[in-house]
Amino acid sequence: MKFLGKFVLTLVVLGAIIVGGAVILPGITKNRQSQLAMAIDNVNPLVTQETVYASTSAKSVRQFIGGAGEKEYTYRLVTYNVKGEARTVVFDAQWRLKPNKFLAITTKGQNVESWKAIGRVPANVQSNLAMS
Repeated sequence: MKFLGKFVLTLVVLGAIIVGGAVILPGITKNRQSQLAMAIDNVNPLVTQETVYASTSAKSVRQFIGGAGEKEYTYRLVTYNVKGEARTVVFDAQWRLKPNKFLAITTKGQNVESWKAIGRVPANVQSNLAMS
């Protein structure tokens, strides 16, 4: 009986740590461009996918040769969601982004799932992008 009580207590404590971590970690990883932050957000079930928008006016922060020998570029962009909340994301592209265009970026926390060039952004986002 004592074993069962300790086992249940261990499960409760472990569950509290996991749930607490899932709730607290998104706040800790926000705007952190590390591989660890991206990995944590990717597996955290409480972090949902979101589309954010960015202007391509920023220059790449890094250029390097990719695994297949092609040039790749790393971009660090300030993005805005439809609520107007800002967030910085980092992602790699296999070509230079054309300046003064817009991107729709699908993220899961700090993890960039995909991105694509778009012609227009929502009006409330456009005003934020114009100020940044």
